[in-house]
Amino acid sequence: MINIAFAEDQLLFRRGMSTLLSTFKNINVCIEVGNGKELLDALALSNETIHIALIDISMPVLNGIETIQQMRLHYPQIKSIILTVHEEDKFIHKLIEEGANAYLAKNADPDEVEKAIRSVAENDYYFNENTMRVMRNFKPGKGQKNNLQNIEDLTNREKEILLYICKEYTSPEIAEKLFLSESTINGHRNNLLAKTGARNTAGLVLFAIKNKLFDVDV
Repeated sequence: MINIAFAEDQLLFRRGMSTLLSTFKNINVCIEVGNGKELLDALALSNETIHIALIDISMPVLNGIETIQQMRLHYPQIKSIILTVHEEDKFIHKLIEEGANAYLAKNADPDEVEKAIRSVAENDYYFNENTMRVMRNFKPGKGQKNNLQNIEDLTNREKEILLYICKEYTSPEIAEKLFLSESTINGHRNNLLAKTGARNTAGLVLFAIKNKLFDVDV
């Protein structure tokens, strides 16, 4: 069962989305609130283990970016999917850098919503074609950090593991593929996070795409 928390200030959209989510097998909406502060308050009181939070980017009191920043501090185990009408390139890149595991437009097809939730639950990220295009074409603006210098810090083994991560292999699957223990793979994954400055797996894939390490496809 994948337990969902949902924060969205537009009541009609929130109720419609909750109804849609209830039709998906083994997906359960445990929390439904109107803004980021209410989400954090509800998480503090919840007796359920929340796996994924669906978060609108434009909310009063505490917006989507502020909410995932707070969740990173207090609930790092909860993965986040941002829902928004903003499809500008700068928003997508910013959200992934801040720690979002996926990004979905509010007019996304219901099948894609389900696919995104299951992919984030299993692989820690979901990128559709538009997100991949944005990442491939992104160029740092003036004063923005470029990660190219970090590539030389990666060992060949870390690059190999990063490639499998980009191909959506889980840690147990990578361990089996490379004849290593799962703890060893997780150790390399943690080193990759530290060296690249990525927040999560989505950030690692972003790093690989931005620096053109591999030919990454969805």
